[in-house]
Amino acid sequence: MAYGPLAQCAFMSGPSPFRKKGPQLNEKKIFKDELPPYKPPDRCEVPPPGSFMLYCFDMDEVKADPNTNSRSLPLDEMAHAVFGCSQEVDGLVYDGHRGVRQEHAAMYFMKSKWFLKAVNGPVTIESMTLHPHLKDSDGKAPKRYTSANPRKQQTIEPMDPKFKLTREMCVIRLGESDRRFWIGGPLPVGDGETEEATGGSGGGAPADGGRTDRKKDRKDRRERDREERSRTRSRSNRKRRR
Repeated sequence: MAYGPLAQCAFMSGPSPFRKKGPQLNEKKIFKDELPPYKPPDRCEVPPPGSFMLYCFDMDEVKADPNTNSRSLPLDEMAHAVFGCSQEVDGLVYDGHRGVRQEHAAMYFMKSKWFLKAVNGPVTIESMTLHPHLKDSDGKAPKRYTSANPRKQQTIEPMDPKFKLTREMCVIRLGESDRRFWIGGPLPVGDGETEEATGGSGGGAPADGGRTDRKKDRKDRRERDREERSRTRSRSNRKRRR
């Protein structure tokens, strides 16, 4: 069998050098979907000193001992707070669950309200009625608020707008984490939210669902309207006499 010059060259000198790989380069790869560090709005303001406190508890600890006190972080001189699992961001509120992103969510104070924004992952805002064991660092239960809204959980994504925290909807969950954060302080009262009445022998909502209070408010409103109408009539009669 006769071999041509190309075959002879291939046998004698090895594989072709045209596809020979060069030395490995140690280059840092930057992915296009990597987001920059979170930057809060410029209109953030520092809350009044001693007004708000951020509490934290784990569901496993609470199930084992319902009397467990929550860990606390004063929100004095903090216009915003970032939640996540990163250990490189200064001042970050840590949650080490595997489903929590580096900078998962952020909370900032603006116009006397706390707003929550999902940054890189889903965030669930829960009603305080789902957690009857809420206690502050001193072991005291906060004032409990409820509403007639049957929706006690709301999940927001990074593309959703900010969420205003209220007296009832003040418990925060990052992704599928078992850790919960909640805000203690003078949060605004949401639509339809009312404070639960506490009886002498225990707490909880009234048996009639607050209907007695609503009837009393309507009665007071009618009496005020009647008084106002009687005043206007008396004024009109005086003008006619003159």
